[in-house]
Amino acid sequence: MATARREYTDEDTAINETPGVCGGYPCIGKTRIPVRVLVEAFHAYGSAEAVADYFPQLTRDQVDAALAYYRNHPARIDEDIETNTHAFAEFISRTR
Repeated sequence: MATARREYTDEDTAINETPGVCGGYPCIGKTRIPVRVLVEAFHAYGSAEAVADYFPQLTRDQVDAALAYYRNHPARIDEDIETNTHAFAEFISRTR
């Protein structure tokens, strides 16, 4: 299903790390969507196009920027993935 996408500025495509937003980890533009979420989606779906389809609120340029950020800073994103995986496991263990 095709979804209309609004035009974005370079500021919207930029990857930002803002203290107090998503743990200070890299997010896409002015969204609160962490780069790690798109990286995990890329690993699950296998293509940037599939990720862009899954996140219609993002442009393909934003998806590409997030994946490029990961290629340039894998340790930073892998740290975020590990931190969130651990936090989720801890949360689940407390709810049982």
